Amino acid sequence: MLGYLISLAAAAAGFLSYMVWESYRYRIDEQTIELQRLPASFDRTRILFISDIHRRSITDDLIARCLSAGRTDLVLIGGDLREKGVPLQRSRENIRKLMKIAPVYMVYGNHDYDEDIRPLEVMLQEERVRLLHNESVVLEQKDGSRIRLAGVDDPRTKRDRLERALSEPADGDELFTLLLAHDPAIVFRMEGASSIDLILCGHTHGGQVALPFIGPVMRHPFEKICWRGWFNLNNPQTAGEWLPRLFVSCGYGTSKLPIRLLAPAQLHLFTLRSSAALAPNQSKPDR
Repeated sequence: MLGYLISLAAAAAGFLSYMVWESYRYRIDEQTIELQRLPASFDRTRILFISDIHRRSITDDLIARCLSAGRTDLVLIGGDLREKGVPLQRSRENIRKLMKIAPVYMVYGNHDYDEDIRPLEVMLQEERVRLLHNESVVLEQKDGSRIRLAGVDDPRTKRDRLERALSEPADGDELFTLLLAHDPAIVFRMEGASSIDLILCGHTHGGQVALPFIGPVMRHPFEKICWRGWFNLNNPQTAGEWLPRLFVSCGYGTSKLPIRLLAPAQLHLFTLRSSAALAPNQSKPDR
């Protein structure tokens, strides 16, 4: 019996060690996305999307791999740049490394509010990060074509104001719109927001610990549905002439415990393809 208990304890320790090891790895997920309303002049725009950094440090190896993958136009951070107890300098160093890739835009997540938000806000201003605090920016090409990048504050803590974020510019509803939000629960607050084309979120950590055939071990019921990957939002709140697409990342860091299982730490290199640009060639992107 004693030998059995020792073997069981050793197996449990080994399994836990594996989950800790898995939490400190990362994968760069490269995907191509065809988008109906994306102007042809924005075809092949490349975005690095990273969310839920929490306590982790961005490594030089990660930056080198992203740079070697080719030109990137934007870096988008989907919230939870930090959590309670994370030194401000660590967050600053993470931002400085990401800025080597491309200009950085970000939204806040729930854990960004674990401590006084003002020092973080000042640091982001100093490092020239464009914080999307329930607001939009318009990106324009030389030919005059434009798209809208909108961001909402954290939905989990009910700081999001989607209507305000989409209130500008005056012709914003006519523009291709990418919405950056920390929590995919934002889709339940999109009534009347029929101008959104693509939504990028994090927060769920892909469940962080998931089981085969079951999924996340401990998550809100909604997060067990939209816990990771792609979703077409075909409900009455979001239905327009096109269906907006939602992507939920597993995120880069972890919360509470540094463990992962079947929910790999990841960041994403998205290449946006315009349907208008693709049509003459009759070619199809990867997804």
